[in-house]
Amino acid sequence: MLKRIPYIGSQVFLAYMPFHIFLSQWLSTMTGGLEAWKMGKDMLLLALVLFTICLVFLQGRAGRFFKLLVGAAAVYGLLHLGLWAAHPDLYERTAMLGIIYNVRLFGFAVLGAGAVLLLPKFAFSSVIKLVLGVSTAVTVLGIIQYFLPSDTLTHFGYSLERGVRAAFFIDDNPLFPRIMSTLREPNALGAYLILPTTLLSLLVFRVKDMNKRYMLGGLLGLHLIAIFLTQSRSAWLAVLVSLVLAFFWQHREWFKQFIKRFWYVWAALVLVAVTATVLLRDTAFFQSYIVHSNKNEQVQDLDSNDYHTLLLKQGLEGVREQPFGHGPGTAGIVSIQNPDGGQLTENYYIQIAYEVGIAGLALFVAVNVWLYVKIWRRKDYVAVALCASFWAYFVTNMMLHTWSNEAVAAQWWVLAGMAAVAGGAVTAQKRALPGRSASTRKRAAS
Repeated sequence: MLKRIPYIGSQVFLAYMPFHIFLSQWLSTMTGGLEAWKMGKDMLLLALVLFTICLVFLQGRAGRFFKLLVGAAAVYGLLHLGLWAAHPDLYERTAMLGIIYNVRLFGFAVLGAGAVLLLPKFAFSSVIKLVLGVSTAVTVLGIIQYFLPSDTLTHFGYSLERGVRAAFFIDDNPLFPRIMSTLREPNALGAYLILPTTLLSLLVFRVKDMNKRYMLGGLLGLHLIAIFLTQSRSAWLAVLVSLVLAFFWQHREWFKQFIKRFWYVWAALVLVAVTATVLLRDTAFFQSYIVHSNKNEQVQDLDSNDYHTLLLKQGLEGVREQPFGHGPGTAGIVSIQNPDGGQLTENYYIQIAYEVGIAGLALFVAVNVWLYVKIWRRKDYVAVALCASFWAYFVTNMMLHTWSNEAVAAQWWVLAGMAAVAGGAVTAQKRALPGRSASTRKRAAS
């Protein structure tokens, strides 16, 4: 039974994290202790990760990958603590939250990897069903939210005073609502749905039963509608990147032939897109939904795009001034809780460089690349979905602090840890992508 605790814990995080904001805001109105609700999940993660590490080593299941992953997590955590010690004047709350938000990514991966290593048998199918079931519930609630009054969530404890907005609009215009379902804000919802959407797009072509295919197609449609209703441009671009990559990797030869044979279709689509942009650039729809700009703004005003650019420049200047890092919690979404002010960077990678320096960013990127390579070698549909969504999240993290969201982080990093160790070494035949020919797979196996 002890060996199953990390696996059960992984499932709990995958199921709970997308509802964490909603449940903590709502239940704390009845029980009090909002801070305890917020911190409880992170304390549980820390306890589970430490338990998992000890159990994996005691059971003799800690291979080279697991040891290196634990070592990287420990070094990353110590780097944060060392910079806090070097900057003792840091605001305590934001410094602690900065460490938690940054290091828990590695913690999720360790938990996922340990859960698989401790199980005698592991099948991704049950985990994928859980992920898709939860994402579907979040999706449906989000679509329903679009039709509800904008103050609905205030009845569940949402308010600026309690740390979460009850409704979002483009440029605060009630005519242009944005959904966030049970997550913190619309961009987080859009990012969270990228991986489930990619999984659904792959499963639609894998199943043979037509009834199941129609059902999966319907769920895929719902997820895409929810992503559209977030009005998150980063999520729109990211899901497009993920779906195109997934489709290309699974159907490479067909994709190449289609591009070559119907090149004129793509040329026409590009021409139509450019023409539509030129013709519609001054319309209220284009300015609000695509550009997120207010046509009535004055010269001295800054719209969403202006703020992105300004914050990126400020973040890069901070990294240049202090390449060894300003300390945890000095940048990113936790930094705004500092009464003396913090530094939003609108870019997760610049945030890490700002907080823990170039060395910290290098370690973070190295672990990302290492995990990606380990997952890619599986060459099954789960690996394709994770690797495709990896690049999608790279896109969103270049524009936002995506990995700071607990639901997005738990979903990808837990599954990544599982995928990196599940099944062990695969044969050359299994490593072949579905797009390769049977003769190619046979030659590889021999």
